[in-house]
Amino acid sequence: MCWIAGSSSYDGNVWDIHPLIVHKNFRNKGIGKALVLDFENCVREKGGITIFLGSDDENNSTTLFEQDLYPEVLDNLKQIQNKKDHPLEFYKKIGFSVVGVLPDANGFGKPDIFMAKRVKR
Repeated sequence: MCWIAGSSSYDGNVWDIHPLIVHKNFRNKGIGKALVLDFENCVREKGGITIFLGSDDENNSTTLFEQDLYPEVLDNLKQIQNKKDHPLEFYKKIGFSVVGVLPDANGFGKPDIFMAKRVKR
C-alpha cells in the first residue's frame, strides 16, 4: 500500500500533504520520493506555492520527544535531531525545511513537527 493525498488552503497557495503512506516493505526504494514529486507537480499545475506537512513524534524518534518545549519553543526546535528513522530526514532530503512545532500535540512530550517546501516562485 503506497499513496499520497492532500488538500489546499489559503486560497490554493498552500497544500497540505496528509497522508503519505508507504508500506514498510516498499520503503527506501524511491516510492515516497516519487509520490511527493508528483504531488509537487500537481500543486504547481494548480497554482500552489507551498507544500506543508506535519510529522508526529510519538515514539521517541527525535530529540523533541518527552521534552517540555515551553517556554522557548523555537529555541528548542533549533536543536532537533533525528534519533531513529523519523520521516524528518526523508523530507529534508527532498527539500523540505522544519518550519515549526506544536508541542504536546499527541500528549505531553509528543510533538507534531511542521515542515514546508516552496514549489513555485
